[in-house]
Amino acid sequence: MKRIILPLFICLVAAGCGHKKQVDMIVINANIYTVNEDFSKAQAFAVNDGKFVAVGSTRYIKADYKSDNVLDLRGTTVTIYPGFNDCHGHLTSYGRGLLNVNLRGATSYAEVIERLKKAQQDGNTTCIIGEGWDQNLWTDDNSMPTYHRLNEAFPNTPVIINRVDYHATVANKAAINLAGMKDNGTGLFMEDAAAPLGNITPEYTPQELATIILTAQEKCFTAGLTSVSSMGESLRNLLIYDLLSTSGQIKLRIDAYLSASKANMEHFTSTYRNDRLRIAGIKLFQDGALGSRGALLLKPYSDAPKTRGIHVTDDAAFRAYLQWADEHGFQVATHAIGDAANRYALDMYGEVLKGENDRRWRIEHAQVINPADMDKFGKFSIIPSVQPTHCTSDMFWAEERLGDRIEHAYNFKQLMDQLGWIPTGTDFPVEDISPIKTFYAAVFRKNLDFLPEDGYRMDEALIREEALRSMTCWAAKVSFEEDVKGSIEPGKYADFIITDKDIMTVSEREILSTRVLRTYVEGELVFK
Repeated sequence: MKRIILPLFICLVAAGCGHKKQVDMIVINANIYTVNEDFSKAQAFAVNDGKFVAVGSTRYIKADYKSDNVLDLRGTTVTIYPGFNDCHGHLTSYGRGLLNVNLRGATSYAEVIERLKKAQQDGNTTCIIGEGWDQNLWTDDNSMPTYHRLNEAFPNTPVIINRVDYHATVANKAAINLAGMKDNGTGLFMEDAAAPLGNITPEYTPQELATIILTAQEKCFTAGLTSVSSMGESLRNLLIYDLLSTSGQIKLRIDAYLSASKANMEHFTSTYRNDRLRIAGIKLFQDGALGSRGALLLKPYSDAPKTRGIHVTDDAAFRAYLQWADEHGFQVATHAIGDAANRYALDMYGEVLKGENDRRWRIEHAQVINPADMDKFGKFSIIPSVQPTHCTSDMFWAEERLGDRIEHAYNFKQLMDQLGWIPTGTDFPVEDISPIKTFYAAVFRKNLDFLPEDGYRMDEALIREEALRSMTCWAAKVSFEEDVKGSIEPGKYADFIITDKDIMTVSEREILSTRVLRTYVEGELVFK
């Protein structure tokens, strides 16, 4: 019997050694977070035809697979994660913004003016567009700005400056006159009142738009993003996305949401996919932003008792949009920040959704939720899509706006408990595009200066595992793609990143200095 078994065993071993499967890529001796259901770790994986084909130990992968492209990380501190997925950004706006004057971080209106003057000196004289000012950061006067100082500094050159949240705009008289608008005496325009100013802003050619989009894509890869949800895109932008996708220039996975325009709703009568481009959602609005007091509250603002905010979309129009989405099979994502806006959106969603479902309609931001409305997320299977860096940007002034209602704001843990999962994003370019900063804000609830020292309302913080899931596998679930991306598992797209540190184990202060070293999409190196 032994004389039969031993030769057979030798033959099987020899056959196994001689028949390793050839694959496109092998990674070995690595620190890999698979972010699978068990949140297990691995040392190695094999990639072929753009997908993971095996994940496990280095010994296992080396025994069964061979490749001309072997990446040996030699057990160093570098770490591999599934590609990060930002569930709420504005890709085209981000690319456009790179061409405008950056006003983010300015600590006074005077600094805003100086940055605009510098742009004029650099040759920007036709129409100066700036974005990112936040009066809450101004140390001398944090009231909402008017156009008087802009008029003085730029008497003849049109100037338009957008607030960091894009829900408030200041334009000087030269811009107002050129746009054919009525002078309101302040130059401050909220929400859609600023729309006519778009008539005097640069009209980019299709070729320029394509460059803007591809530049934004490169910035995403640099940040470690392999997927994004791009909110409120126009038909013109979407047609450019489609052309770039057909030509193979779009490598980023883009889940695009329509702006609620007549052109979009007439063109897209059903959902659409072209390779990595998915168009299957519509972006709606209930209110404005808390920082500009445009968020719609159930009761007046604590620091402005004459206003409750702005109701952007009336109930009849909102219900009509929901009916269109329901009939055409589109997901709905509604911007709702104030407690009134969230109540209206949740209740009207409920009228359509009836009860538990798998439609995966979303509330974007979900910043202030009245306790009486919290369970509606679970009751109607509505996804709360949150941006942790909004919390850390707002935390030092939000209580002035809300008073005691601050206890009902930025409650990520309670929101996560509704469905057992929660996706996160940045709302770029409103916030920094970095997913590392999203992770840090979600877990430690501090700003980039590591303040407040003990974190902000830490009972609502996510733990590290939850934060990582929120921008990988849970983010994939939002777009019905949890079976093809979001974790490092056989059969899924080989979208992954390599960082120089392990954000799951390093100290709090080391997280923000973590760098993305490489980004891969379907096994292709797209950033190094």
